[in-house]
Amino acid sequence: MAELRPVSPALPALGPALEAVPSPTSTVASLDGALHCPSCGARYPAGFKVCPQDATPLESAPAERDDTLVGQKLHNTYEVLRVIGEGGMGRVYEARHLRLSNKRFALKLLHPEFARQPDVVTRFQREAEAASALSHPNVVSVYDVNTAPDGRPYLVAELLEGEQLGDLLARRGKLPVPEAVRIVRQVTRALAAAHDHGIVHRDIKPENVFLVDGGNLVKVLDFGISKLGYGSEKLTKTGTVMGTPDYMAPEQARGDRVDSRADIYSVGALLYRALTGRKPFIAADPMATLTAVLTQEPPRPTSVESGIPLGLELVIQRAMAKKPEERYQDMREFERALAPFAASDRTLVSAGAPEVDAQPTLLEGQAPPSSASVDAATTWGVRFARPGLVVFTAIGFLWLFGNTVAAIVAALTLLEKRELTETEAHLVLAVGLAVLATPLVLWVRHIARSVWPSTPRALEALRRVKLTVLYSASAYGIASLGLVLFQTLIEHESARLADPTRWPGSVAAALVVFALAFALTRPRSKAIAVGPDRPPPKPSSRRGR
Repeated sequence: MAELRPVSPALPALGPALEAVPSPTSTVASLDGALHCPSCGARYPAGFKVCPQDATPLESAPAERDDTLVGQKLHNTYEVLRVIGEGGMGRVYEARHLRLSNKRFALKLLHPEFARQPDVVTRFQREAEAASALSHPNVVSVYDVNTAPDGRPYLVAELLEGEQLGDLLARRGKLPVPEAVRIVRQVTRALAAAHDHGIVHRDIKPENVFLVDGGNLVKVLDFGISKLGYGSEKLTKTGTVMGTPDYMAPEQARGDRVDSRADIYSVGALLYRALTGRKPFIAADPMATLTAVLTQEPPRPTSVESGIPLGLELVIQRAMAKKPEERYQDMREFERALAPFAASDRTLVSAGAPEVDAQPTLLEGQAPPSSASVDAATTWGVRFARPGLVVFTAIGFLWLFGNTVAAIVAALTLLEKRELTETEAHLVLAVGLAVLATPLVLWVRHIARSVWPSTPRALEALRRVKLTVLYSASAYGIASLGLVLFQTLIEHESARLADPTRWPGSVAAALVVFALAFALTRPRSKAIAVGPDRPPPKPSSRRGR
């Protein structure tokens, strides 16, 4: 579809558990390195040794000089000039419009062996349908679709000059935060437009993000396996997995039906790769990657690249949450969370590139949050999340342990009508520990496996544990204070008020209720209110200046 440079090999077919057939632009290799299987005729980029379908050794594909399509005129409209790329399923040509000679296009044509497969042709047509439905500066434009004289379908799209994000990352390893966020924000805009039309891309990865105009403008490619219409008939059935495992959402990896939140996960994984220089999961093969996507959390971005702001790590991990309901719920919400970490788009887009809206949607009269304000607001919370979880877990355990021991002592005292001996007291302590040992082990195991690797989950777990401890302590303290007041005012046992050791719960109640009120009524800054750890406000009809 564009003048693309060589990229890494396409993902081979993986049998019934994983159908990963790339469309012609999803991975494009140089023509010199193209290979084909002499048995089944399938084609693969350089790097493959044998055909994944039948294990036949691959041979070199015909050279460009043997391509009979070069020089032909299609439907008296397009003259095919040269081959500019080839992938596992098709070739991409540069074509000239015969009546508008200064117009150049990318002409994408399926290989003959795939043109005879109805499902592949359907995906090819789906790409044309999805891309043509969108008119957005960050989506590659498709202008025409037709059939070549030999019966193979082709589509005509804009000719892009630049490089794939995958090539850029292969060359540079990782990108600075402002550059990576600027690129990804343009991807979110393209996908927001697609989602508005009911189109879910389902195959976002570096090879499907194309950089033009020196990298200032981003184009999203390859809607070949997109889902058109959230409630319409799907191309694939539930239980069929399509896409690239490295950037695939867990529900997509399971073969479940997906919605726009699957693309949010993929964009989060794309940003993870761009900032850290590595994929979220490193595995020996695609099936192992799928298993990791379903069962593991990727390493924290800051553990791989320490220069990533903690606030941005929170954004990435929320986008890559295992459960769709824990992610951002739409691309615009995701973009608003990214906005504080990007340099101004208008200072980076050249004069020839279309200007796009660089600011997040704001309430009327509200100033956009700066990177410093959001990061300062979230850094403390992120840094305290895991230590705070340990502290409040310890407090909660001691709270439960103390109440358990007190309950056992009260029961024994009531039954025996006497004070416990020292040996009995030690035994009660042991029983209390035994009772709480299993819940404690299960809780620590849950924290270590499911909560600790994810900053959003750690923050949520800390919030719930903290409120549980504070509320329970407050309730106990208030109940103790009420009992003291009842015995004093109703039963006239005023001597209890003169003995501070008889009403420790009252002191605890006063202190804890004060602390709880302080925590719940603490004002939050506007930066946090639109930051990555809280839902953004609904936009007004006017845009803040």
